[in-house]
Amino acid sequence: MYAFANQVNTLLINSLIDRITSLPELKSLSFAELTTLAKEIREEIVRNLNKTGGHLASNLGIVEITLALHYVFDSPNDKILFDVGHQCYVHKMLTGRRDQFNTLRQYKGLSGFINPLESDHDAFLAGHSSTSVSLAVGMAIARDLLDQKHKVIALIGDGGLTGGMALEAINHLGHLGKDVLIILNDNEMSISENVGGFSQYMKRIKETYFYREIKEKIHQIEDKLEQAPLDTDLRTMIKLVKKEAKAKIETPGIVFEKLGVDYSGPIDGHNIQAVIKALNAVKDKNNPQLVHIITQKGKGYAPAEQDAIKYHGVSAHSLEPVLTEPITKNSEPVPYKPQPVKAKGKTYSEIFSQALIELAAREPNMVVITPATAEGSGVVRFGKAYPDRFFDVAICEQHAVTMAAGMAKAGLKPVVSIYSTFLQRAMDQVIHDVAILKLPVIFGIDRAGLVEDGETHQGVFDIAYLRSIPNFTLLAPKDAVELRNMLFSALKNADGPTAIRFPRSQAIAGDNIEANKFTNIDYQKWEVLETSSSTMTSSIAVLAYGSMVDVAQQALKLIEEKSNKSSGKVSALPWLINARSSKPLDEKILNALFSGRIEKIITMEEACLAGGFGSAILEWASLRKLNYPNEKQPEIFCLGVKDQFIEHGARNILLKNQGLDAESIANLIEHINSAL
Repeated sequence: MYAFANQVNTLLINSLIDRITSLPELKSLSFAELTTLAKEIREEIVRNLNKTGGHLASNLGIVEITLALHYVFDSPNDKILFDVGHQCYVHKMLTGRRDQFNTLRQYKGLSGFINPLESDHDAFLAGHSSTSVSLAVGMAIARDLLDQKHKVIALIGDGGLTGGMALEAINHLGHLGKDVLIILNDNEMSISENVGGFSQYMKRIKETYFYREIKEKIHQIEDKLEQAPLDTDLRTMIKLVKKEAKAKIETPGIVFEKLGVDYSGPIDGHNIQAVIKALNAVKDKNNPQLVHIITQKGKGYAPAEQDAIKYHGVSAHSLEPVLTEPITKNSEPVPYKPQPVKAKGKTYSEIFSQALIELAAREPNMVVITPATAEGSGVVRFGKAYPDRFFDVAICEQHAVTMAAGMAKAGLKPVVSIYSTFLQRAMDQVIHDVAILKLPVIFGIDRAGLVEDGETHQGVFDIAYLRSIPNFTLLAPKDAVELRNMLFSALKNADGPTAIRFPRSQAIAGDNIEANKFTNIDYQKWEVLETSSSTMTSSIAVLAYGSMVDVAQQALKLIEEKSNKSSGKVSALPWLINARSSKPLDEKILNALFSGRIEKIITMEEACLAGGFGSAILEWASLRKLNYPNEKQPEIFCLGVKDQFIEHGARNILLKNQGLDAESIANLIEHINSAL
């Protein structure tokens, strides 16, 4: 058993973490007590995340930094801005939310990200990367114009620093010279291993302490010279020599200092005394500062230390060894009991990645691009199989899309694997660089639909924003087999940008995959699916898009079972259509529906209603009315995500809340049927 488990089992009943109920109490602790507190916090994070799931490795790595920030600064008066925000667990525990920590990421529980609606200590919303420095610059400008007195601190990782937005903000900050403190938490990791020239520069910083030693000696000489009787010209010459030496020597933070941001570090991020000392040293300075702190992702939990990528995010009951319950007074240490883990089928991400690997042998010009989500989207496997045809561009979604455009224009077949929530960050590039020239770039949009991470990560907007762009084809498969065939067919036939969206869930029909078997399909044509009452006629048609096909099938099964029980026979079930393309629409099927005996049409999509698939049907119906003004059209009912930001929670709960679960759909169909 890991040594960590023994530490947990010897946890003292009167622990420091139980005694710290407010930030003033934290500030009264000694360095030794803070070190003990850091250990206890790590134990509590592991224990709780084994129940709730969450981001493990990043939070274990940032314990001392968070403690030091709250020890030195005065939140919420001082503004602490988290980049990404998933590394906020320690911050939440210290700012009055420890008693809710067991509800982390649960529906109606504590958010897994920073959100000012949850606490005044959360200075701004955080969910996406590379935003904190821009926010800090904006807040510092406002502070100075409003004549306020407080510190603005941006906490950003080395992964976030690879994002273009962060570099733009640092460039502007150096120009403005505002009082902003940047804490660079350098653990060499984001969701995937960091790549790029800037990442390599950060590694070189850590490898050399040469300049710091020289700098200290120069300071010692300066102190002695201050007391020496030197004339003004000689003192000026000494300052010029110092400046010249600083310019010639490759200093650890020379890039930042050239941009106008003072650099200090690197500092051991797990030495709480050293971190506090470094923060105190810059606390009262009124020009831009960057403190470079080195941490280990997964610190204190052996499995996460050894594989930080695997333990970046964990599911409930997946950690070992941990305690199943916290130790309380008069209780004995509870030994770890492994929780049974149900076998899970393949996810859509895994299906997509495997299809890419198989198709690479057939398509020698195919390349795959991802913006720092190689592990999360599964395409890291493609990178291992075809390293020369795989490009992880770091947290640079805009660059990923425009690079893909350049590749397509030059004759390659680029596939951009990207989360729906992150594709939003590259909309100008999608329009300007890909769509206008009608370039055959394929977008594999992962995490499309509702996800458990909350408002900042919901993949519900991609249909609306992509459907509005000319030259685009927008697809969603009903199952794993169709996903593979869509990818295969798009690589062979697409003459313009094509997006294939799929949810973050277990793939339907994922066990029906035959390796290296693909079928060329006309994905712009919809599919009329069989039902148990296909010989009967119905005046209702359900147009289900992507993941909603399976939900619709479940709903029809519920109706069938209920009908059998009540009357012994099945009433006519609605027509079910796999409307796999929301752009273009299958006008042949739509014309048949509108000119036949269909009286009601129900559209279903796991995305926002505004501008989505249902809106496309309504727009089409409006245009048809111009051509057939006397035609009685079917009534159209659009089901999807309402005009609101969706909170965190399990996908099945969120679907039910939006009326997109099988039971809700079945009840709606029965209600519509009864009105006919």
